[in-house]
Amino acid sequence: SDSLTDVYLFGNGEGDHVGDGGHSSPQPQQYASRRQTFMNVMKGNIGPGCLSLPFAFSQAGSLLGPLGFFVLSSMAVYNMHLLIQCRERLKRQGRWARTYGEVAGQVLGKSGKPLVDTFIVLTQLGICSVYFSFFGDSFPSDDLFGAAHEIPYPYMAALAFPVVLLLIIPKQVRSLAVFSAASNVLICSSILWVLVESAKQAMATDFAALKGLPLCKPEFPLFVGNSVYSLEGIGLVLPIGNSMRSTKEFRKVFFPGIITACTILWLIGTMSYFAFGKISDGSITAELDRKGVASNAWMAAVNIFLCAAVLLTYPLQLRPAAEVIAERVLGQPAGSSGPYYGRLVLALFTGSLAIAMGNNLGLMIGLIGSGASTMLALILPPLLDVLDDTHAPSLPRRAFHYALVATGSVLAMLGVYVSAKDLF
Repeated sequence: SDSLTDVYLFGNGEGDHVGDGGHSSPQPQQYASRRQTFMNVMKGNIGPGCLSLPFAFSQAGSLLGPLGFFVLSSMAVYNMHLLIQCRERLKRQGRWARTYGEVAGQVLGKSGKPLVDTFIVLTQLGICSVYFSFFGDSFPSDDLFGAAHEIPYPYMAALAFPVVLLLIIPKQVRSLAVFSAASNVLICSSILWVLVESAKQAMATDFAALKGLPLCKPEFPLFVGNSVYSLEGIGLVLPIGNSMRSTKEFRKVFFPGIITACTILWLIGTMSYFAFGKISDGSITAELDRKGVASNAWMAAVNIFLCAAVLLTYPLQLRPAAEVIAERVLGQPAGSSGPYYGRLVLALFTGSLAIAMGNNLGLMIGLIGSGASTMLALILPPLLDVLDDTHAPSLPRRAFHYALVATGSVLAMLGVYVSAKDLF
């Protein structure tokens, strides 16, 4: 919902918001400044998923990894641009659409919004499962209690349940604002630490690890899934645009913001892979802990901060799926997350799924990224542009967009196959 987007981005639930039900609140519209919008674009595209990028680059090779991420991020940014264009064309025709799902509904008819909602639910529930897996994989029980008392992954992931079940109690969206703010601080601090440690390692060893790395690797489909998973801002581009006075103003901020965000993501993957060589863990901080990059106490602190960050982010990631399910299954009004027992069932399901799949964080991320995330980020936007009846795209544009759809579909199928084969 729009109010959820405001909490995730702005840290409040105020302003004049029009939800799916079409009801507006009496408060006057409060537009975001360019600085706020720039930061919102950054926050919407840099999250815990970026910490799996070193693993992703390690699956592609020292040439194909950096080059492939540049291509994939360019496709994702272009597709965000297509969504903005499609929304503006619909607006000129008097067909109002504020969100990704509403744009799909206007273009594809009655099946459009449910289609997008389905992939959003799959993506968000997958992300929530990954958070349990991340906690089980990254919590430094061996550093805190000693290697002889290390807590096995299933028990460690299960220990996240009590915290998660408490965090999902708040029903009002604005109650989640403090979780979002705390999580942002912890994640940004961890990203900065990873970049600094990677730079120090690379300079100290004169990129010795890079010399033995393969240029390309056959596990490239797994790289695609992990990379698309980290490019998590496709669903927020329209709500962020709605927060500004005009699309023209938004474009002036959006492109510098998204290019900066993608550059940071590229640096995280490239620097870590080039500095430390092969990365086997879906969490770079857990990998660095095993490599003994820093003191046990410092690494334990970093991993504890990150585990706290993903748990604090959990209720925000669960909320969109809970809202869709509450509306379509439980008959709740749009924007409501439904009764607590609904969120409880979803939390138990995502945690149980993470435990059942075992300690395979990178493969889980690859499966989610290759499936639902690739559909939302790489396949649907060019398809919507081709099928949109408010304009007549030229033959080269139509051919290019069909090529994007075909490319995204092939990458999705390969990524799902490779991830699922190794998982199951």
